[in-house]
Amino acid sequence: MAASVEAKKCGIKTGTKVAEAQAMCPDIVVVHDSPNSYREIHRQIMGILHATPCYVRAKSIDEAYLKVPSFLQNRRGVLSVIAEIKQALNDLYDGYILCSAGVASNIWLSKMGSNNQKPDGLTILTKDRWEEFYKSISLIDMTGINFRMARQLYNLNIQNPWQFYNASWKFLSSKLGVNGGKWYLRMRGFEVDIEKIQANKSVSHQVTTMPNPPKSNQEVATYVNKIAVNLGARLRRKELSAAGIALSVRFLDGGWQGDVFRKVSFFRSDKEIIALSRMLLSRLFIDRPVRKLSITLFNMSMSKQLPLGIFNDKKPLMLSYAVDKINNKHGKNTIMPLRSFYAGHVDLNRVGFAGDITRERTNPTDKKHFL
Repeated sequence: MAASVEAKKCGIKTGTKVAEAQAMCPDIVVVHDSPNSYREIHRQIMGILHATPCYVRAKSIDEAYLKVPSFLQNRRGVLSVIAEIKQALNDLYDGYILCSAGVASNIWLSKMGSNNQKPDGLTILTKDRWEEFYKSISLIDMTGINFRMARQLYNLNIQNPWQFYNASWKFLSSKLGVNGGKWYLRMRGFEVDIEKIQANKSVSHQVTTMPNPPKSNQEVATYVNKIAVNLGARLRRKELSAAGIALSVRFLDGGWQGDVFRKVSFFRSDKEIIALSRMLLSRLFIDRPVRKLSITLFNMSMSKQLPLGIFNDKKPLMLSYAVDKINNKHGKNTIMPLRSFYAGHVDLNRVGFAGDITRERTNPTDKKHFL
């Protein structure tokens, strides 16, 4: 579970199990998740960030980094950007959603700064503050260092971040390889964590079928239909077509089966994705409860770059776009395949934590929760 600011004051941390939280704080209120609300708020917050003159890149649904343009790379300019963001959040959410900010010469140090004074703080980590900061935290407090790596550093007689900072590039590279060299640069404010923006190589979706796992090909097919429609909508929204498809199932006992079509004609309609998925499913033998089911589309190409088909039936694609339009307006799964109603109780509504552009639309049928 995720812990609110109020819950954290009671000693409850993110990841604490519900039963443990209730034992620690009998009066705690447990609220069901609301992914569509999260997505909508994510879009609103990203809109605020994109309204600044900075380059913006989302790191997760509630975190982003901003690269400040050269004409604002001074203390006054940076503080004005942060003040603008905080004021916009306050105007929109009336103080119920806050943000912490970290300012530094690279993404990692900025992240460390933003973690330093949650939920509404500001930490500026200029070079003259590094010693004080590194001496105030532990190795485990550093983003990117888990218990396993901390033990590895302890074995190298590095017991705290300040010792880690003072270790030489030659020593870290010889003991930790390439990663050691990156840590040497990262802790000194050099940028080593910018990710290249790449075109989609695949689109996939996975669903856990518990607590009512399907036990036959026929029952699994209903899940396939629903996932296929979900993938089709995402494919068309990204203006992509695919020429490969893979399906895999993982059983309750730990075993798995799967199959793949690596080269087929480019497709993007729901009818085509359902047909190909069911063909793959027909080549499997489901004889025990299925715990997870996933479908992946790959060999992607921009739809606008593909030649027009002369004899292709346009109706399935036109129908898919019509369904997309209705679902976008009235909510996800307003229209869905009749054959997928067996899997109607399955919540395919997941939050993607990979980037700025969220994948689904808001759903008016989602449970109403209040901030």
